[in-house]
Amino acid sequence: MLKKWVVLAFTLVVTSCGVVYRGVTDGIEAVNQSQLIRQGRHGELTEEELAWAMTAWKYVENNTQLATGLVNGIDNYPTTNMSGVADYLISLLAAKEFNFISNKQYDERLSLVLRFLNKMDLSQGQVPNKVYSTQTGGMVNYGNQYQDMGWSSLDVGRLLIVLAIVKQTSPEFSEYIDKAVLRWNFCELIGSDGELYGAVVNGNQVTRYKEGRLGTEEYTSYGYLDWQVVPKKAMNLEPYDVATIYDVDLLFDGRDPRIFNVLRPVYSTPYLWLGLEFNWDEVSDSQSSDATHSNSALSAMADAIYLVQERRWDNEKIYTARGEHVVSDEPHFVYDAIYGLGTPWITLAEDGSSYDHLALVSTRVAFQMWALWKTEYTDSLVVLVRELYDPQRGWYEGRYEMTGEYEKSISLKTNAGVLEALLYKQNGKLYQGEKQREYRDVKFDSRFDHPGKCLVETFR
Repeated sequence: MLKKWVVLAFTLVVTSCGVVYRGVTDGIEAVNQSQLIRQGRHGELTEEELAWAMTAWKYVENNTQLATGLVNGIDNYPTTNMSGVADYLISLLAAKEFNFISNKQYDERLSLVLRFLNKMDLSQGQVPNKVYSTQTGGMVNYGNQYQDMGWSSLDVGRLLIVLAIVKQTSPEFSEYIDKAVLRWNFCELIGSDGELYGAVVNGNQVTRYKEGRLGTEEYTSYGYLDWQVVPKKAMNLEPYDVATIYDVDLLFDGRDPRIFNVLRPVYSTPYLWLGLEFNWDEVSDSQSSDATHSNSALSAMADAIYLVQERRWDNEKIYTARGEHVVSDEPHFVYDAIYGLGTPWITLAEDGSSYDHLALVSTRVAFQMWALWKTEYTDSLVVLVRELYDPQRGWYEGRYEMTGEYEKSISLKTNAGVLEALLYKQNGKLYQGEKQREYRDVKFDSRFDHPGKCLVETFR
């Protein structure tokens, strides 16, 4: 039934308002019908699932730097970025929920992170740097040498989402979170054109560039929306193109990479985060049923991302759970694309070169798909990855598609991803739309002490 309704929902037509999914009669109705029979997994964790979560938390325990309270992004390598801080905070929420740590330990760990966020040096004194040392808390480059590198609006957006989830879960910390974020100059992150901007710093020269791709931009925008900043263009699905694989239509970023210097792989991660954290709802939606979704376009795109990977197994008998991941050797990081550079099932480095032999069945993606789609296929994926761990270190990145061997790199992103999937199973979507008056609202309403910095503005 899932296949039937999703295929019906995926004939695409362009309108002035964006994308309409046209089914047998009414496209949105057809999509909603597909969602009524697609349910995620919910309920208290089993003994085995708690053991999975404990293995992931072991990574955090091993990689916590006591001086700063930060957690290494890669096992035993002392750097992190803003997305890594978000991963740690998700892990911390899960550890508290699963009673791996006491309330006092949670308080101490979270307080150290908030101290860092309130005191950390900012790139050009404006926004968080791309990389920080977990040992000192100082700005560094990827080689862990001191450097003001510039910033990533995508990483910042991810952190804003998770900070909002922390505030909803632990409102007593809301003031300190707001004070940290109010230090940042949002004018550097979002342009007047409504686009997300990153920057590279070379000496005294700052070079800004448009950042993001379809799916990633839409996800990241939710973090800015929580702060009442509306990156309108980044939220718009257009421009997009359509690729059809196994009779499933996939939307991908329509910007020409020769002009925009945008690598445009279609992969699972942003759509999985949108499901786990928002249930593919609008940011203001506080309903918690996973059977309906107030952002029908994004939920339908996510169903397509899932379905095409299941269809690959059905047609080619290749297990598929594709995200982005660390590898032990060059190029050290790749995107396992469902579609990229005009080619299905390609694995890409940041420079656009292909490394198809490095494609993985991602441990993180397998667990997250299992949480969001309750199907025989996701059951099979978890069977395939459930032994990919070191009990003393955490979960490995995954299993190679080509050979079945382990990729034994261990990262915060993968272990936090396992914890997030299990937290979703127990609690449902992580972000709730209901709002209470907060410290930042007092600042926004002030005639004499408004923070400025492009906050509470609508970008066109």
